[in-house]
Amino acid sequence: MAYNDSKLMPALWGGILIGVIDGFPGLDLINCFCCAGVIGGGILAVYLYRRQIGEQVIISNSDGIILGVLAGLIGAFIGSLLGSLFGVAMLDMLEQVKPYIDDPEVIEFLRHFQNNEQTWTWMFFALSFGLSVIINSIFGLIGGLIGVSLWGTPKEIPDATVEE
Repeated sequence: MAYNDSKLMPALWGGILIGVIDGFPGLDLINCFCCAGVIGGGILAVYLYRRQIGEQVIISNSDGIILGVLAGLIGAFIGSLLGSLFGVAMLDMLEQVKPYIDDPEVIEFLRHFQNNEQTWTWMFFALSFGLSVIINSIFGLIGGLIGVSLWGTPKEIPDATVEE
């Protein structure tokens, strides 16, 4: 039986879920519960892989690990990119609040950030991406293994009759 065993598309969808949860302010609070969003992305990748390959194929633990880690890496990139974009928007909002601030130290702090906005954006992206690669890979792997435990074995095991 021929089937499409490419792990890229299921991992991409799992990574998109992870990235959206990581990148959007407020939604990222889901990860306060033992990185539930990242684990969910790994589980989603295995679920979509199961739907793609069919019900008769066994999904091994190594398949779940690969799917979970790939989803975590993709999610790290997407989440860091979205987080950086929201960070730039936050700096723009602070500019509108600056006339209402009386503390000269806070004003100087904001001016320093605004003068070096691109540098801070890239530094934030690099730091966020570096940490997310590690954390999302670990918890995506855990999600992939949970997904294998849920959907790894086929519903119907094909007959193993041997013709002599």
